[in-house]
Amino acid sequence: MGSFSIIIVIAFVLVASVLGIAIIQKREQAKAKLRQQIAQYRYRANETGSILENFSAIPIGAETRGLLLQYIQLNLSAASRLAPTDSLIARNLSSIKEQLKNPQSNVDKQRLSIPKDSQQLNLLIKQLSKLGNYILRFKTIKAMSVDKVPVSVNKIMLLISEAKICAYIQQGQRSLAEHNYVNAQRHFQIAQQMLDKFKNKNSRLVSLEAELKELVNLTPQQAANKSLSIDTEESESAEAEQDNIFGPKKKW
Repeated sequence: MGSFSIIIVIAFVLVASVLGIAIIQKREQAKAKLRQQIAQYRYRANETGSILENFSAIPIGAETRGLLLQYIQLNLSAASRLAPTDSLIARNLSSIKEQLKNPQSNVDKQRLSIPKDSQQLNLLIKQLSKLGNYILRFKTIKAMSVDKVPVSVNKIMLLISEAKICAYIQQGQRSLAEHNYVNAQRHFQIAQQMLDKFKNKNSRLVSLEAELKELVNLTPQQAANKSLSIDTEESESAEAEQDNIFGPKKKW
């Protein structure tokens, strides 16, 4: 009888141990899943914050900045609900809410800065295209201000068109400097055709069209050496900034 009691006790201890281990594992799995969810929300906020910061010198418009800030807020809010005691998330969320009150930047009133280097200009166009695609993803998020998405994307597409027009003008000038007048004329014509597609031009496009017409009316030598307002000085820091528009992440 004593041996049977011992067996029962041992069996009970084994069962209790197995159940205890199972409960502990389940709790650890739940904690791991929670940490993963928090990390995912923070990563999304981090990625979007980096994009916003790296476009700080490009006039992408208040709508785009507002949408990016709103997406950061949504993700930080979700992370805060899962980790209400995390003071860093709370501080960053408070900062984003403050920025959302006025997402406008003085840069948005300025002309798009166009690099002279064709590779850097192509990179700028590529990065703007990526930003447009990024903003389009917000259309499927009900909590976002989806009515602002088309306005934002249209402004980004306008910047892309502006950059391409500038590229054709610059190519035309280079062709003139090389005495390739046929190519120069073709590039200027394409730039004008692109400008003609805009019925309501903003101030930047109006100024750009005026400069293009001035180039066409100058002698080839004068036009080749004409300094344009679209020309910007290149620097290593500016090039590095463009390379990293979708690059290094902020630490939230």
